[in-house]
Amino acid sequence: MKKILKYTSALVLASLVFAGCEKFLTIESHTESNTSNYPASEQDAMQLVTGIYAALNQASYEPSAHSFIANMTMSDECFGGGGQDDYEIQAYDHLLYFEPNAQLDFWEPYYAGITRANLAIANLDKVQDEELRNQLMGEAWFLRSYFLFDLTQQFGEIPLVNTIPNSVAEASVYPATGTIPQIYGNITAGLKKAIEIMPSKKWNECVSGLRHVTKWDAEALLARVYLFYTGFYSDKNGENITTLPMVDLENFEVINETIGKDYVVSKLEDCIANSGHALASDFRLQWPYMNIATKPQYNYAKDIPGNWLTDDVNPEQMFGVSYSNVAESSRNRNKFAQYLGVRKRSNYDVNAFPFSRGYGMATVNPYVWDQWEIEEPGDIRKAASIYSVNEEMADPSKYSWGNDNQMEESGYWQKKYQAYGFMQGSSFFYEFSSIPEYGGAGSDLGRGHSMQTLQVIRFADVLLMHSELTNGKVILDGKSGMNAVRARVGLADKAYSIEALRMERKHELAFEGIRWNDMRRYGKAYCLAALKTQLNQPIRNAGGAWIVMKDQGAGYEARYNATWGFRPFPASEISLSNGVLKQNAGWTDSSAQYTNWK
Repeated sequence: MKKILKYTSALVLASLVFAGCEKFLTIESHTESNTSNYPASEQDAMQLVTGIYAALNQASYEPSAHSFIANMTMSDECFGGGGQDDYEIQAYDHLLYFEPNAQLDFWEPYYAGITRANLAIANLDKVQDEELRNQLMGEAWFLRSYFLFDLTQQFGEIPLVNTIPNSVAEASVYPATGTIPQIYGNITAGLKKAIEIMPSKKWNECVSGLRHVTKWDAEALLARVYLFYTGFYSDKNGENITTLPMVDLENFEVINETIGKDYVVSKLEDCIANSGHALASDFRLQWPYMNIATKPQYNYAKDIPGNWLTDDVNPEQMFGVSYSNVAESSRNRNKFAQYLGVRKRSNYDVNAFPFSRGYGMATVNPYVWDQWEIEEPGDIRKAASIYSVNEEMADPSKYSWGNDNQMEESGYWQKKYQAYGFMQGSSFFYEFSSIPEYGGAGSDLGRGHSMQTLQVIRFADVLLMHSELTNGKVILDGKSGMNAVRARVGLADKAYSIEALRMERKHELAFEGIRWNDMRRYGKAYCLAALKTQLNQPIRNAGGAWIVMKDQGAGYEARYNATWGFRPFPASEISLSNGVLKQNAGWTDSSAQYTNWK
């Protein structure tokens, strides 16, 4: 059988490279009549859709290029951190760049995912089982929309790839950049289609497999898209935007039909009532420091009832990126924990237990820790989300500052995505996932083998979005979504206000890659005020004396005014586009480049 035609454009070539999936590469040419034979079975169809999911994992291969870490460090939650030569992560924090292709390892797999989704959508109608066909088709539409949404939040007006080319000549033409209404019209129409066709089965009864995308994920993502689009672009464009645009999914042209708030709310209420999703009984059970290997040895966690809720039993987890701790390819492992892990000189440090050894990126802004107690006294999520050297370490005086030239070190580390080890006898294991109960073989897997799912959407977010869109309407167990989330952590009900809702999101969803785009959609004034809370906070660079965080380059305000928070397109894509792709505003002169800490 012939391989898929190779595109000459780098962007489109990347869209058809199925790394680690050689069997898929040998399917028949999609430009010939024998395409009608594929997929020939349900197994073929599943494989076709699995290729789309694979792009999510491939985009994680270089975590520092990924939107998740970029969003954490661009927000007010975290500094860049890392070592002295981790310039790019420090540049993110200050809305600068160091390397012109810094996010190419994120860009290329996402466009691969979009093209794979287009390929699946064009061929899944051959699946005979109607329920499975609708489920798989819905997954393809959802993932296509998700890739577009994540890309456009990072880069703004991005190239639109809507169809599979019919010839090499077509494939060699760099795709045109879409307008914002076109891009969001694609996202919205794809999610609406997914919602309409996917089976209404409980989250753990999905016909294509556990933790595949569901109708409920599409309803939740639609709400996130609605809130960002109507919030951010109302502020940026100076107008009151209240609806999402739509395109015709046959010709991808913008149409008169739009999606308004009432429709979005009705879908959130469908999700809340019928998905089977629920809040975890304890907020802390969602994070891997509660795993059965580490927890008994970790003073903070050992007396908390229950253990870490894995993918198969966590009712709060919705859409996420799943990983294997023993995957042959490092592209299928969750390396975020390693990149965000505490930077240490040795594998095991009794004072820093249970942290494994990482790259020290995304150090926590001390303002977040200090302000949390003022904003919400007694909130268990503070210590559940942030590790304080002074308050949690066995002997803070023995904390080793500046390990391996750690930069922007504050003495605070986020806990949600962290490398956790454990002791077995006198031996320290880098990863808790080494034990058989978590898929290991009992021998130490070493660093970079986390099995933790990157949670993109949690049910708590669904409840908070519902409160935001309905001004605190009662929805679950006699409470508003916001107060249901508060009750789970033992906090009293609070009267709804937009300020209270924003504070609740800040605390509940901290360090999950959500805060940055929340800041942006709340408006420029809010975003700038939040960014400036990083200034004058105490830090140490490479183990040196205490100094304070300060503006780098032109400073937070000037950089946000210049860019509106969008990142620069990879320089190689601009070059290969032959003038089609224009660099984003604020990224074309030397003032945008980070050279070193000053």
